[in-house]
Amino acid sequence: MSAFVQKTENNKYFLFAVEAKIMDTVNINRRKITKSALIQGICFALCFFTFQLAEFTVNDKAAALIGVSSVNAVYSIGIACTAVGFLSFSLARRLFQKDSARRVFICIVGAFSIFFTVQILFVKTQLIFLISSFLLLLALGHISGCVYYNSAMLFDGKEYTGRIIGVGMGCAVVMQYVVQNLFVTDAAFLLSMVFSVAVLLYIIIKPSHDWILENPLPYSSENKTDYKTATILVSSVIIMSLIIGLIDGVVVSKHAQGELSVSSNARLFYAASLIAAGFISDINNRKYFALSTVCTMFFSTISTAFMANSATFFMGTAAMYIYSGFYVMFLTLSFIDFAPKTKAPTLWAGMGRICRSFVISFTAVPVVYIFEYFGSSSLVMGSCVLSIAVLLILLKDIISAMYAQKDTAENNDTISNENALNTYCEYYGFTPRETEVFEKLIVTENGNQEIADELFISRRVLQRHVASIYEKTGTKNRIGLYQSYWDFTSKK
Repeated sequence: MSAFVQKTENNKYFLFAVEAKIMDTVNINRRKITKSALIQGICFALCFFTFQLAEFTVNDKAAALIGVSSVNAVYSIGIACTAVGFLSFSLARRLFQKDSARRVFICIVGAFSIFFTVQILFVKTQLIFLISSFLLLLALGHISGCVYYNSAMLFDGKEYTGRIIGVGMGCAVVMQYVVQNLFVTDAAFLLSMVFSVAVLLYIIIKPSHDWILENPLPYSSENKTDYKTATILVSSVIIMSLIIGLIDGVVVSKHAQGELSVSSNARLFYAASLIAAGFISDINNRKYFALSTVCTMFFSTISTAFMANSATFFMGTAAMYIYSGFYVMFLTLSFIDFAPKTKAPTLWAGMGRICRSFVISFTAVPVVYIFEYFGSSSLVMGSCVLSIAVLLILLKDIISAMYAQKDTAENNDTISNENALNTYCEYYGFTPRETEVFEKLIVTENGNQEIADELFISRRVLQRHVASIYEKTGTKNRIGLYQSYWDFTSKK
């Protein structure tokens, strides 16, 4: 490291001689929302919108075509198909190694989703309707898996992920509310689906970064999955899903019977909750995120108690949606944050949705019978027990987050040259491979081909790493990267 320090000292004077007046804004950090992030946020919003719209439409059509008593069973199988769709995306990336093949395949999946959308609107045969509905949800699950993976890769290390995703999902719920209340026609549903899927596919096949459809770059393929963290996340999401499942099945059943409308004004609480959860999650690096999610679980208990009385059903539904917003954001953001640090980001990015879908699919039918025969008190008791279980699982993480010190790069008044490189790389969220590339860019004056040869990677792969480093640091070239680094260390 001493050779590194000596070399960088020489480069410092060289840089000041070459470019004395460099723009003050060169040290743009990971807090600034980029155009790529906004585009991906729109993509995420459309993904969530299409899934929500399709899910509710399938349930409504099933009630009319097959019968009210069958809706929960259709809902159960359909949501399980969504989970299979997420899993199929990870499998497809293994089967199709070339990005051109992946582009063609995702377009085929999108085309089939439109075809199945038309089928569920116009077919009158129950069997064809069921097959089309399940395949539609499977196709949308596959597309969603791609969107979640892209988001995990693009937002890694960013401090605005929660706001982008929360606002996007909140807007998606509002769009669904508008379509289902103001434009209640098959034509409006079809046009909404066609437009949303078309825009989704366009953004996917022309991504903000050329690595999205190819290999999971600029992230290291040498990452090791932290199975302890994975177990905590999966366990907490499964139990949270059981809590929401105690209410969800009852709500679906009562909506099918006409006793309530899931697209009523109470659903706007869901949109508000998603947005609030997104903003809270971004405070001090998720400091209050788990705590706020656990606190809102008590709303699930309130909502379950109110479900038994038609006069208080609106209040119960609103309380359910408040918890649902934080719950959905937790299962989404937790795995989007976690995925890039694993060996299989294509799988882990959507693991929250996978767990949720399978759990809800198993609870949607039996919970209706529990509610009918044992009343709401049994669901309230079950919700309380499960809430305590989640609290115990997350308690250590909640306490650690509350008493954690701020990021080292923001608190240390002084920083030694020996630790400067590591601190800089941690501050900007570099991956292990990006750290290696960054050190070569700073320490040596070698060109891209020479650095690629030293690291045993292709020039194209190196260029992707360099592009990612430039975006994370807000720089545009190697000179700017030098200046950003020295500005960072001099401030410390």
